[in-house]
Amino acid sequence: IATGFYGVWRNASRGQDFCGRIGPMSRCFCGHDYGEHKWDRGRKKLRPPCGDCSCSGFRYVPRRPEEVGEWWLPRRRGFDIRLWRAKCRCGHGHEDHDPNRLGCRSCGGCASYSSAWLCTACEGKWEDH
Repeated sequence: IATGFYGVWRNASRGQDFCGRIGPMSRCFCGHDYGEHKWDRGRKKLRPPCGDCSCSGFRYVPRRPEEVGEWWLPRRRGFDIRLWRAKCRCGHGHEDHDPNRLGCRSCGGCASYSSAWLCTACEGKWEDH
């Protein structure tokens, strides 16, 4: 809150107040942090574009497996939390998908990211938020 970067991730279709807090270290679909996205002077834009890639606007994606109900993964021997990515139904992570069109760049089999996980707060899919 001290940085002025703060928001919420919510599923309005389920009437959920909010599912998660978004701050400067929250991860965008493009792989960069919320704090790395360009802000206008008044910080009024809800989805500011990324300053490091072609991403046209911030889209929150969970940073840790516990946020998608995969709490056991960090306990596994050899698991590297820095390499974990929220998976699509095609089996590829969010960074393997185009941040604007959301289609998979690795397999080309999916036209749009479809989460293989559910939100732990509302049990909705990523695309419902």
